[in-house]
Amino acid sequence: STLPFFRQLNELEGIPVINVHLWFDRKLNSLDGLCFSRSPLLSVYADMSTCCAEYASDDKSMLELVFAPCSPAAGSDVNWIAKSDEEIVDASLGELARLFPSEIARDPNWPATAAQGSTGKATLLKHAVVRVPRSVYAATPGRNKYRPSQETPVPNFVLAGDFTSQKFLGSMEGAVLGGKLAAEVIVDQAAATSTRGVKAVLPEVAAAAVGVSEREPVGVRGAYPIAFGGGQQGVGAKCLHP
Repeated sequence: STLPFFRQLNELEGIPVINVHLWFDRKLNSLDGLCFSRSPLLSVYADMSTCCAEYASDDKSMLELVFAPCSPAAGSDVNWIAKSDEEIVDASLGELARLFPSEIARDPNWPATAAQGSTGKATLLKHAVVRVPRSVYAATPGRNKYRPSQETPVPNFVLAGDFTSQKFLGSMEGAVLGGKLAAEVIVDQAAATSTRGVKAVLPEVAAAAVGVSEREPVGVRGAYPIAFGGGQQGVGAKCLHP
């Protein structure tokens, strides 16, 4: 679109996120819920055997971790999104061994655990790595002013999502709140009552949109989940699409 309102979305860059799933041979006692981490690699993780009925177990833990930042675009020194599953899992286990040295075993199969001097006994049974090439927008300084309102200049066209203007960053909380605010716009318009209005576009964005021609959209390529914003397992020719 040539409308300045939509042109500002060009300033929001999608970045990759990696999800790591780790199954251990015993229960980890240090994790009993969702944890925001002080690790530079693992931003948030949870023991799903405690938090989720689908993975419930009294004997073994299954950790789900968000491995981020995982690319230079997101602030990482290493392009982890291009690394092998084994390298990502090894780095994850090394961080867990550093954070929970009394839980994670020094496993010769995973060299990073030995470097931490951990004394635990939990060893890895299996793992899964899911890459999402464009998960959320990069929350770099100055991006918030480009996030559009839920109401748009196009009649009966409303935006919802964590990228829209609301108090949370790219997250599940942001997606829920963005959807709630979008629903409020629809209800208010249907009732012919006042809305929050369309968020003003910065003058420089409006100026840059002058004389711009419409481009053909790239569109969706392929029928796999990743084409629609989902994730993939593996890299190169060995990709799987769960």
